Amino acid sequence: MAGVGLRVRLATLDEARGITEVHCSDVEQWVRAASGRGEPAEYEELSVEDRYLHGGPWMSVETCAVHLNYVLTSGQYALVAELDGRVVGELELYVGEERGVLGRTAYIDVLVVHKDFRRRGVGRALVSEARRLAVEEGCDTLSVWPEADAIPFYEKCGVRSVAYRVAHFVVAPDKATEGATAEVEPLPHEYSCVRGSWLISPRTWSSAAAWLKCRWPLALRVAKSTVDEGRIPSLSATFILGAVERDGLDCWLTLWLDDPGLLPSALSAICERARAAGCRRLHVLVDEQLASKVTSLRASLVQRELVLFERLG
Repeated sequence: MAGVGLRVRLATLDEARGITEVHCSDVEQWVRAASGRGEPAEYEELSVEDRYLHGGPWMSVETCAVHLNYVLTSGQYALVAELDGRVVGELELYVGEERGVLGRTAYIDVLVVHKDFRRRGVGRALVSEARRLAVEEGCDTLSVWPEADAIPFYEKCGVRSVAYRVAHFVVAPDKATEGATAEVEPLPHEYSCVRGSWLISPRTWSSAAAWLKCRWPLALRVAKSTVDEGRIPSLSATFILGAVERDGLDCWLTLWLDDPGLLPSALSAICERARAAGCRRLHVLVDEQLASKVTSLRASLVQRELVLFERLG
């Protein structure tokens, strides 16, 4: 049962510090991560980049406020659980239309409870409010990409059906099948350009979350940045290549296609672009039903993931 006095509400920028405290509660030892040496240090001694590398933009007030502003100004939801005036949990929810089993979905992208307040019903209260908002938004489903040890929690919350079994592959662009150079047009700025397409990668996210999170830059060397993007008219493909500037060898592919059957051709063309951008490892996360179309490019399987959902209404 949720504790007495627990309240779940929409977050504002005033909650940035409280949200940061929730996310930081899991860190046992702070280190100087940006330098690569991993020297132990006090939190106050760390740069914003060092803190970011311990868990993303939520690990310092400076970047948390920027991220929270992105979420709120994009019309998405950041929820906080408050107990006796203290923020003890946070959930971020992305609502959007997409093709496939999820339909119009409310996607739980972040759910964290302060380590000192777990097993008190905080997480379930946040999911319950997310479900209420999803129904209010007219969503068909509530969905999530859970960590393996969180699957039982979501199943108890009613989010137990499998939407996608996802295979995470790494493709070496310089070893992939040579593809013909494809004409690439500038990427439109509105989500409407991909709303009617299939999200191919990363299939662990919802389509709306994938689009938005690729459009939110941070002025940090260690944050993922876009190195190439565009639309390939001949393949009805829209792609974004994101890389970490500190190690530009790894790129993550975000890809939408009107016809999933064109995935091998799209990957070949994108590998040419990735190779030109200096990428040596291209991460592609697809529905297992499309796995054979990726392995044709001599891809290596890294791991498997699950996306769960609950049908609403």
